[in-house]
Amino acid sequence: MIFNKNLIAKNFSRGAKTYDEAAQVQLFEAKELVALISPYLKKDSQILDLGSGTSFIAKQLGSHEITEVDISVEMLNSWRDRPSNVKAIQADFENLPFAENSFDLIISSFALHWISDFEKNFLRFFSLLKPSGIFAFCLPTQGSIEELAAFNINEFPSNSLIKNALKKSGFNEKFFAQKTIQQNFRTNREALRFLKKIGANSPAKTKLPLKGSAYKNAGNSLSWHISHFICIKNDR
Repeated sequence: MIFNKNLIAKNFSRGAKTYDEAAQVQLFEAKELVALISPYLKKDSQILDLGSGTSFIAKQLGSHEITEVDISVEMLNSWRDRPSNVKAIQADFENLPFAENSFDLIISSFALHWISDFEKNFLRFFSLLKPSGIFAFCLPTQGSIEELAAFNINEFPSNSLIKNALKKSGFNEKFFAQKTIQQNFRTNREALRFLKKIGANSPAKTKLPLKGSAYKNAGNSLSWHISHFICIKNDR
């Protein structure tokens, strides 16, 4: 899928001020992902956080050396007291400015569904990891927020697509789990406003059908089908 990255950056920048308050599902999943990777962490681990947002991951990882990457500078600037061990870089994670074999761990929470080509980008992530490096991520997958399908919200990748891309890229899957979380709202308009608050209202198409019939047919809940992956770089 091809995304309008300028629109994505603009919407996430607009949502930077309201993200922390609204993104409770995203925060919960980030915490769970950090708990899952804790056995793989060493004191000197070099970590790359893709789509870091307002630093949910880095704020839980203590003194580790972390490089945060996000497409929105406003999201990155929301952490005004960022410690010296955490470096922030504004960039598109489909065009990363790093040398090969730079990181022990690449982590990402609720961001990689914005990838346009999984196999191409997973190959790139593979190259950035040191031998036996870890690639850990969670993301919403196929069927997520289908209640708002009438509004052309972007499609989400299937687990089979992700797994095939990981395998072709040379990763060995060590852990996989999926679950569903449902958020309930008073109205469907409130559900749409929630997506705007977290900056996730960027569709694959740039225009949303705002006709009354679209609101009428939309649901007032959001279902998230969330997958967690932990993979290791196979030595080639």
